[in-house]
Amino acid sequence: MSGVSAEQRLFDAVARWNTDTGHGLRAVIDAACQALVDGLDSPSLRELAGASAKDSSYDLHVLTVRSLEELDIPYPGTVSGGFSVAAGGGVLRRPGVDALRLEVVPAGDEAGGGFQVRVHVNDVEVTAAGAGLGMDPYELLVPTNRLIATAEVRRVPIARCECGVYGCGSTDVTIIRDGDTVHWDWLIEVPMSRGVSFDAAAYDAEVARMALDHSWETPERTAGRLVLRDADRGRLAEHGLRLTWAANHYRDHEVFQVALQLGDDYRIFMGTPWRGRGPEELARAVCEELAQPPHKWHAGWHSIKRELSGPPVIAGRSWSRASF
Repeated sequence: MSGVSAEQRLFDAVARWNTDTGHGLRAVIDAACQALVDGLDSPSLRELAGASAKDSSYDLHVLTVRSLEELDIPYPGTVSGGFSVAAGGGVLRRPGVDALRLEVVPAGDEAGGGFQVRVHVNDVEVTAAGAGLGMDPYELLVPTNRLIATAEVRRVPIARCECGVYGCGSTDVTIIRDGDTVHWDWLIEVPMSRGVSFDAAAYDAEVARMALDHSWETPERTAGRLVLRDADRGRLAEHGLRLTWAANHYRDHEVFQVALQLGDDYRIFMGTPWRGRGPEELARAVCEELAQPPHKWHAGWHSIKRELSGPPVIAGRSWSRASF
């Protein structure tokens, strides 16, 4: 790979080796052979290159550690995000030479419909190369743009399984701003063998552009974005409620529904008929109702815990048990 040192390639192979299961060991031995071809040399590296995957995993691990030490290559897990292994050993800060492009497209029927945020790095779609499917915009951009880079490192999911479920398959990145550079480093199902770094100004412009691009939205999604953005979350929190979702009712698309969670005990659903209204008008009506005390809502409840057979204490007379 252009711009990647021979030391980094050996480091990457060792980082992918699972010493508990043995997965990736053959690649470590192959990487040691390639390192010799690339001009690296040390006594332990030569032994590692001539080793067999059938040898003692303990002995191979010791040999690998010695090879890295002799070549001044840090052991995986000791390199901070935004750094790479330099030619000749040691580490250096990665330059912002990579390019980011974002887009929102339909997720497809196999994932249950909806939308996904595709992430392209240097024109390669890393969401597909990772877990398979981009995250829903509500998980990444609404109500907070989680891709905004700050000086505090944050972990953000960017891909999920092609079935649509994050956790079934997952790709995360750590994001950190380092002066005029933004660094991403991959976690779980990694789409490429190295972390990437972007010019901060170009990165900020692309992230801001995506957050302001609503051309993909359906009326339902516009209403959902406005509700998630404008609902008084502080007032909801006073009652122990957290707003989790906003979309059309899955059976009746003439009803717009918001979902909330009350601690770990209940899920609450509040439906609002469209009645020919546009998304902005509907969103205002939903936010106005959410601003009322919960006992005044027309809502449904569902207990998360089996032992809770009755409604939550915040329920009013117009509440009923939700049916699915």
